[in-house]
Amino acid sequence: MRKRDELADPTSCLNRARDDEFVFVLLDRDDAALDTVRDWIARRIKLGKNKPDDAQIIEAWHWIAMVEIKRKDALERRLSAGQKDVPDA
Repeated sequence: MRKRDELADPTSCLNRARDDEFVFVLLDRDDAALDTVRDWIARRIKLGKNKPDDAQIIEAWHWIAMVEIKRKDALERRLSAGQKDVPDA
């Protein structure tokens, strides 16, 4: 979810967090983010906290897909501009 959408949605994970609760944010530009979210999905399912078709898991897969598209588009723009294949982060 984009930052602006997360903040605007009163039912978002961030907005449901208690005031004294620690939170951790992954940025899409972090090279470890995609694998981290994939690992989180697998762990949640293995622990029985979620099922593969739960909305929370589907949203995580959607996040992965959107980040992959964003990265692919950014790479194509750099390559078409004659830049080297250099990662964003």
